[in-house]
Amino acid sequence: MKSSDGAIGREGLKSDIRKRIKGKTAIVTIGNILRGDDGLGTKLIELLQAKNLKANLFDCGTAPENYIFPILSTSCDTVILIDAADLKSAPGDIGVFDLEKISNVSFSTHSPSPRLFTDLLSTGKEDMNIFVICIQPKSTRLGEHLSEEVLGALDTLAGVFAEILG
Repeated sequence: MKSSDGAIGREGLKSDIRKRIKGKTAIVTIGNILRGDDGLGTKLIELLQAKNLKANLFDCGTAPENYIFPILSTSCDTVILIDAADLKSAPGDIGVFDLEKISNVSFSTHSPSPRLFTDLLSTGKEDMNIFVICIQPKSTRLGEHLSEEVLGALDTLAGVFAEILG
């Protein structure tokens, strides 16, 4: 696992996420369940629902723009956007990024871009704290299943969220 501050491993990931969360939190996933590891968001939301987190959970699929008003209606202070992205690293690696850094990340299957989505969220609430967690996919080919590497990363991430927001 990797994070933007250079921390590696579960504890570094937990520390990186914990220091970014402020106030009421929404966890927002995007992705296409028909395209292998790009569908990781739906599985993560399932794992998080089982943990009874103190957070609002949104599985936005391939149309995150349809969720802008529901997300804003939660009056959340922090939005964590989670998606598969090409980090140029090993499958299952996790990256944590500030919004300014996501222009260097390749989101393979989404149009409009996640950056446009976060810009629209920020327009609705200028002081919203938004950051992005990306997981390196193994395959985003049509008809593939989630890879073991990504499933392992999702278990780790769900455990970290349970510790922070449980």
